[in-house]
Amino acid sequence: MVHNGIEYGMMQLIAEAYDLMKRGLGFSNDELQKTFTTWNGGRLQSFLVEITSEIFAQKDNLTGADIIDVILDKGKQKGTGKWTSQNAMDLGIPIPTIDVSVSMREISSLKDQRQEAEALYGSLNASNSGLTVDQVEEALYFNFIMTYAQGMQQLAAASKEYGYALDMEVISKIWRGGCIIRSGLLEKMRKAFNRNPELSNLLLDEEFANEVKPLINNTSAVVSMAMQNGIPLSAMCAGLNYFNAFKSSRLPMNLVQAQRDHFGSHTYERIDREGIFHTEW
Repeated sequence: MVHNGIEYGMMQLIAEAYDLMKRGLGFSNDELQKTFTTWNGGRLQSFLVEITSEIFAQKDNLTGADIIDVILDKGKQKGTGKWTSQNAMDLGIPIPTIDVSVSMREISSLKDQRQEAEALYGSLNASNSGLTVDQVEEALYFNFIMTYAQGMQQLAAASKEYGYALDMEVISKIWRGGCIIRSGLLEKMRKAFNRNPELSNLLLDEEFANEVKPLINNTSAVVSMAMQNGIPLSAMCAGLNYFNAFKSSRLPMNLVQAQRDHFGSHTYERIDREGIFHTEW
């Protein structure tokens, strides 16, 4: 189930990279095919990137057009992504990239409403986005890491909650050997869990931190440029926001806790002493 949730996230991220290059950079299908082929020979090596390169080279046997251009943009799903999100909520583990990937399939199914909204608000014109293909590659790689980190943390939490005694290194090795989300990154994940079998999140591994740090600026730039040009990047935004929140030692939840106590006497904890407190507002 979690494998498929990660799969949802990776597929949505690849689709967003495609959209960035198609609408933001004006790439042709031939250029997209060459780009994904090049990416599959580098650090983005994965089954999903490989088949994406093949898709852009495929012709439609009915019209002779590129098959990608005649496929309706309505995503279907069997439910495993939704189940992953539901279970993560039960466990209290954040997997926002996977969550929003499910939501994007749901939004895509509202084709008639999307067409009506475009007529009302205007169509997208993002040909001068200022993006570069290298920036898109960095943003995709960054978010692949975020998606794996979220899914693997969910597995680790589930193992403790349900008594599964999962070996995260073995799972990484098995997935590396052959599955839809197989990729070169899984070997780096295997090594991380070998170094620390109790690793709670891949982002806390020093080697993964060294992978992530050089990607932050360009990922932020890609998301910012896309937002300014109206290109929806739900999964990439979710991954970047997840990272920014995860690495922040302070979040504004103190205000949320104050609000909860104000309207519902739900109490709060303090930073200067132990115990549970309530204020008469």
